Amino acid sequence: MAKQIEVFQDMSMAGPIAARPALRLALIEAAVDPWRVDLERSAEVARSAMTSEDVILFRRAAGQDYPAAALTLWGNSEGYYVPNIFPLDRGSLTFTQYNTILKDFIERVAAPVADKFGFKVTTTASYQSPDNWLSPNTALKLRRFSAAANKSTGASHPSDERRWFDFLVTIHRSRDKLGADMLARWLYEVDGWDVDSAHKLAGDFERSLALLEFYDEN
Repeated sequence: MAKQIEVFQDMSMAGPIAARPALRLALIEAAVDPWRVDLERSAEVARSAMTSEDVILFRRAAGQDYPAAALTLWGNSEGYYVPNIFPLDRGSLTFTQYNTILKDFIERVAAPVADKFGFKVTTTASYQSPDNWLSPNTALKLRRFSAAANKSTGASHPSDERRWFDFLVTIHRSRDKLGADMLARWLYEVDGWDVDSAHKLAGDFERSLALLEFYDEN
């Protein structure tokens, strides 16, 4: 069984912010077939988001294994990042399709010009596990609970409940960030929980962290 789950990759371009205007022009010029830039739509997105940051919308023609799609570059204090890639027609992209389009953008558009202006392109891993999301101690507590738990009863057994509580308190104190959806996917796809139990635990995880946060604030 796989030890990781496939996820949407993140991409960022970081470098000297004073060079970003020149980088912007170079990125636009580098977007040749099958890529192109939609500056009109870029301006519309920026206006609707009520942001003063630079927004550049790129469009990619359909490939052999994925549909035509749009990729957005969003400015930040370090340069740019990609918040989203979405199909131009209805539907959604699979993880593999999303990451393939992102890789194509990096290879054809971003990477060839980034170095010229002192920018570095970085991406997150396409396959991840709790080790990517959590500090070592928190990841250990999650794995300890999941490995020892009776997967047919969730965290209802007193011993399982204590290990579950230990994980919840540890992640709350560490301030590690983990979405309930990612937790549910990992429990189900990697660690052998049935889908209903995985989602039930993920729901309990979300409510418990909200309760712990409320307790701290009050």
